[in-house]
Amino acid sequence: MLLLTFQAAGALYGVDAAGVVSVIPRVALRRPPHAPEFLAGVFEYRGEVLSVVDLGVLFGSSPAPDRLSTRIILVDRAFRSAETPPRRSLLGLIVEDAGDFVSIDPAALTPTAVPSPRAPYLGGIADTDRGMVQLILPEKVLEDPAPE
Repeated sequence: MLLLTFQAAGALYGVDAAGVVSVIPRVALRRPPHAPEFLAGVFEYRGEVLSVVDLGVLFGSSPAPDRLSTRIILVDRAFRSAETPPRRSLLGLIVEDAGDFVSIDPAALTPTAVPSPRAPYLGGIADTDRGMVQLILPEKVLEDPAPE
């Protein structure tokens, strides 16, 4: 499995590179009224309106800083789903310092020590030459978390 790695909320994370459509610079976003705090906004990408989530805010930290290294990773949330028709469902993820690829054996992913029903988007953790990388499951980012 090839992971695209990035920083968010001071830690190293990754997404399956097979589901990455593009990595773009940060763009101006339109924030919808009454949207959850982690939803940074929406923008038009090739004729489609996409939602963009700031992973720092989603993780309970501060928003990604406005730097040249801040990026939006466009991921296809439906790329793994065999039961859905072949229709793309794009989502933007605001991250810091995206761009390094790491190859891991999927069997090397260890489940999180303390699984959180409030964070269904957190996948396993792998030890890499860059450090510990936690997998983000884009298809679960917008799922309603389980109540506490």
